[in-house]
Amino acid sequence: GLCGSNTLDVIRRTILAGKQLDVDAADGYHVLYIIEAPAQGTVTFNGEAHSADEGAGVLLVPGESVSFAVSSGSMDVLHMAVPKPPAAVDAGLDGGPGYFFNRETLRVLSDASGGRVRRFCAESTVRLLDGSRLTQTNAIQAGEMHYHDGGASPYHSHVGTDANPDGPAHVYMTFKGRGRVNVGDDSQEIEPGTLVFFPSGVPHQLCAVDGPLDYFEIQAWRSFKTNVLSEEPLGLKWYYDPETPGGERQEWDQS
Repeated sequence: GLCGSNTLDVIRRTILAGKQLDVDAADGYHVLYIIEAPAQGTVTFNGEAHSADEGAGVLLVPGESVSFAVSSGSMDVLHMAVPKPPAAVDAGLDGGPGYFFNRETLRVLSDASGGRVRRFCAESTVRLLDGSRLTQTNAIQAGEMHYHDGGASPYHSHVGTDANPDGPAHVYMTFKGRGRVNVGDDSQEIEPGTLVFFPSGVPHQLCAVDGPLDYFEIQAWRSFKTNVLSEEPLGLKWYYDPETPGGERQEWDQS
């Protein structure tokens, strides 16, 4: 295990050739994300087999299960598990169903500065092209982040809400490139394979160093307020990338 808190467990799993990983969500929520894909492998969910590609995975809601199988090579999977949140956290969402995802089905968002790009695997406010929500629960927010060379987040903190007074467990897991985490007067460089945990309320900033940075970001439960503590001349807006070349960008409504 890489991280354990009251609302989030993070485990990195390796599946070798000829083996499989079976996960039953029981009464919790799970996100499983393929960090490194095998030469041949499958993800079987709801009776349907999918190719085990890098960036693919599943969101499991209570009562669902999934199987990851490797025919040749090996597969690295990031496994996130969270308990079912209180009704006030889900705020009227029905909690499910779960779904399979990959980089072809997830929408791409870019920030106003052009320095950061993200794909959410689980996020209740992201809308699919038909207008429906990507995720029907606030149990977890999770997804890929890419910073271009020089990209940086604002200096900010995440704090609790009435529904989630302890605030979120917040984790970065770096995959490729190097970054720098700033917390107060302290600064630490991070490299591939580094996991960073931020307790609720701790101000922080992440910057790409000497090239682009790829990492995975997780918050659970997804009921929190973000306080921005730095000047952001371009604001904090994110936009869905156009579906057609030259198309108009649509702002992501984070409410």
